Amino acid sequence: MKKILIIEDDRNLLNELREFLENKNYEVASVDNFLKASQIALDQRPDLVILDINLPGISGFDICREIKEKSNIPILMLTSRVGIEDEIRGLEIGADEYLAKPVDTRRLILRMEKLLNLFDHFQDILNIGDLNLEISTSKLSYKDTYLILPQTEADIVKKLMESYPEIVSKDELLEAVWSTIYIDENILQVNITRLRKKLKNLGPYNIYNKRGKGYGLGVCDE
Repeated sequence: MKKILIIEDDRNLLNELREFLENKNYEVASVDNFLKASQIALDQRPDLVILDINLPGISGFDICREIKEKSNIPILMLTSRVGIEDEIRGLEIGADEYLAKPVDTRRLILRMEKLLNLFDHFQDILNIGDLNLEISTSKLSYKDTYLILPQTEADIVKKLMESYPEIVSKDELLEAVWSTIYIDENILQVNITRLRKKLKNLGPYNIYNKRGKGYGLGVCDE
């Protein structure tokens, strides 16, 4: 189920969108404290944000900029202003789509689903709970702590996260990381050992080995 975060102070529009989206089998969340909206979005990692420009105490432009500085979450911006200046500004700071109010709900859903389909093909972030891997930058983070991995180690983590909670065989890892199974097994083991040391200092997740089966990602105390 896709999660949509709505950052909108018009309660009537918010309730209308919530009802419509939930009837379409989307999970819907909203924001009450707009000053913390960007952090809420980064913490919740929704599949898409619907963001109004005109909010009490803060501009939607600022929220958009803060979200896009730290994530690749798609943002659909709304405004009641007339003119092209807001649209240009919103797109310049990273908004992915833009609609003017009053919003036709059917049009909004079509634009939203187009964005979701597009980003599904260019997914940049993998996550398991609070563990996140940003593929384009090899940034592995757990809550507020992060590290930048070398490409080989990032590729190993990526394969383990994609397969979670299943075990990944040695050959599957070799193929995913080096595009061949004909690699000295010691090379894989050296990289796994380095990763385990780094993950130990990052959070509760680490790599375990199931003899005869392969490697998996799990919480240390499981």
